[in-house]
Amino acid sequence: MLAPMASRGTRTKTKPAAKKAANKATKTSPKKASRRPKPTASNGAAAAPATADERDRLAPVKARPSRSQRSGDAARVAEIDAVCNAWADIVAERVAADQTFADLVEQYNMQPPRDLRGLILWDALQAAEAHVSLITSVLAEHLDGRVGDPLTILTDLRSRQRRIAAVYAVNSFLAVLNQMSAEKPKWLNMEFVDARFAVLALAHQTLIYALDAARVDSPPDLTEQIIEATQDPAVWVWRRMPEKGTDTLAACAATAAFFRSLGASVMTSTDEVAELYAAHSASLA
Repeated sequence: MLAPMASRGTRTKTKPAAKKAANKATKTSPKKASRRPKPTASNGAAAAPATADERDRLAPVKARPSRSQRSGDAARVAEIDAVCNAWADIVAERVAADQTFADLVEQYNMQPPRDLRGLILWDALQAAEAHVSLITSVLAEHLDGRVGDPLTILTDLRSRQRRIAAVYAVNSFLAVLNQMSAEKPKWLNMEFVDARFAVLALAHQTLIYALDAARVDSPPDLTEQIIEATQDPAVWVWRRMPEKGTDTLAACAATAAFFRSLGASVMTSTDEVAELYAAHSASLA
């Protein structure tokens, strides 16, 4: 049997509800299309919002501290500068002492002179070795492993060097004064010129060691200053006394006069020189 035919003039219509649903599926609202998708994590899950700590960490920062901060740190910067300068002085002095000693060893081994020059060179070699040993002993005493306070090390080194300077200078003037009469400031024997000038030459060189240790600038030729120091009246006040030990005090007075003539700020009084000399003697006991 045939299906019944639809009547003329009629047609099948889509239901309104189904049409609206189809239109909604095919069309997108411009407002919704402009929305960005939510950020997702690497695993596809939505990313958590940034915390306050993360926002603070990513806030803009300055490349350098402000002027007020830099001025507030001035004391700390000065302390750092002092530490660096102290280490620089220690290292420079140690390197220079090692180099001086090495140069003198090489010079002596080449061909040591057989006259007074050889004696002076040997004396310089001994002084250079003693300088290296002094720096090394100070460092060994103050370094705990590889750690040490450079300011304390440098202060102790300078203190010991002043004592060494006093010993060098006093012993030099003791040798010079022993070549003079005990009654007046004249050479004991004018006939033995070589012995007199040999003592004077050695005293000249040893006083250079003393000036270097005391960090006092001096002219290259100290002969005039040495002779004038031996003529100081205070020297001969002690020199003429018969008591034991006054010769050393006379040399201390000559040392003080010598340092005063060079405009030094240290070792300018007999008492100061004698105290340094005695302190070094006590440190060896």
